[in-house]
Amino acid sequence: MARKKRRRAPNEGGSIDQLPSGRWRLRVRLNGRQVTYGLFESEEGAFQAQARWRLVHLLPDDDPRLSEEDAINVAVAGTRCSEWFELWQKAKSERRSVVRVGRGRGGAESTTARDRAQWASWWAARIGDRLPQTVTQANLAAVLREMEAAGRAPNTVRTQWVMIRAFFNWLVESQVLPSSPADGVALTVDAAADRVRGIVVPDFRFLDILAGRLRDPEDRLIFELLLGTGGRRSEVAGMRVGDVDLAAKRVWVRQPVVEVEGRQVRNPVPKGGHARAVTLGPQLAASLRDHLARMGPVGPEAPLFGGPRGGGLRWNNYLPRHLRPAIEVAAARWAVLERGRLMGEGLTKSEATKQALIEAAELRKLTPHHLRHTAAALLWAAGASDIEVQLILGHADIETSRRLYGHLLAGSGESAVARVEQLRQARRLS
Repeated sequence: MARKKRRRAPNEGGSIDQLPSGRWRLRVRLNGRQVTYGLFESEEGAFQAQARWRLVHLLPDDDPRLSEEDAINVAVAGTRCSEWFELWQKAKSERRSVVRVGRGRGGAESTTARDRAQWASWWAARIGDRLPQTVTQANLAAVLREMEAAGRAPNTVRTQWVMIRAFFNWLVESQVLPSSPADGVALTVDAAADRVRGIVVPDFRFLDILAGRLRDPEDRLIFELLLGTGGRRSEVAGMRVGDVDLAAKRVWVRQPVVEVEGRQVRNPVPKGGHARAVTLGPQLAASLRDHLARMGPVGPEAPLFGGPRGGGLRWNNYLPRHLRPAIEVAAARWAVLERGRLMGEGLTKSEATKQALIEAAELRKLTPHHLRHTAAALLWAAGASDIEVQLILGHADIETSRRLYGHLLAGSGESAVARVEQLRQARRLS
């Protein structure tokens, strides 16, 4: 509840009240409803804005006849979307807790940095200078269509939409707007299909070629950890010496490290919400043992992988300098082998070359997160259960694993029936 409230001024001059934060709010009647015109640090500032509103009774964008000076005077009163966005980010930073209330996004530094990048890339230039009460569904839909026309992936557009929808929901919760202009706008995006499309490596040949191109033992170990544990790249970057338990042949995923505007930030828990231990295969365990031996005596808090100038692994530097060149060479080598295989199946040289180059172009897009999805595909192929995939990949719930990778189970019913028959036959013979 507001701590102090003044009566409505005459001639539709709006009403002024004081919020629990101590700031003063001017609310005016616009298009038949009460809307927040602006927030002010002092009561005097709210009075001045109220006087200007009573004088012109127009928003800056409503009257093209306003002189430049008059437009500036009117504009001073309203709090623009860009200013509200900064206030939203500040409010989020004060919510860095495990507790979430309502539909608010979390206050993690990585989420805040992503929000700011998205706002700067698409929204600031289009709605940043507008008052939130003048933003319509059509305005938001126009920006989304512009992203689509620019060739952005459907799930990228969806990520932007989740952010802007959360922003306007916060304005509604803060009583700045009576309703969100994002209501009624929907995206026909299948998030799971878009995220998982084309990410499963076709066969083991490419994996073997790529591993062979990673000549440095540390580079190969990073690759094997991504593929062998299904860890996110932030989780691998956050691994510390104390997270490796060679006696139990497992590695702990506890506190991932993300890069936020040039800084490395350690999140308290992984994305799934809790730490997890992943069992290591014999070869991966041996590689980790050799890596720790090369590191020498270090404390348990030391990063498992260090950067060239100290600190932990920085993917923004590591990916273009180490992993990306190896992927390029491996894709070219794979295309040569694939062309030979296709020609052996009866395709002409030109047909085989064209098809191999198309598939190699997709392989060149491989990212560390694609290796995580490939690990999931290999787990399904090896007969892992739903709960095993969830625990290894660290999903918050089993439905996330099913939603993302359910299409990989197509035909698994037949293989399950075959395994049951094999089991029964083995028991009959025993």
